[in-house]
Amino acid sequence: MPTKKKPDAVDAWVALAAAKHGSAVIFTSDPEDIQACLAVLNPPDVHVQQV
Repeated sequence: MPTKKKPDAVDAWVALAAAKHGSAVIFTSDPEDIQACLAVLNPPDVHVQQV
């Protein structure tokens, strides 16, 4: 993860669940944290939408 991001277990769990299930959209108020986790997992069909 980028050095400016602090690991967050909830963000990591949400990203992992979405990556495992595929074809997912994650709605979040902090998309940068979720994107940082997804960058490591590199799922092909998970999208993030800011709310």
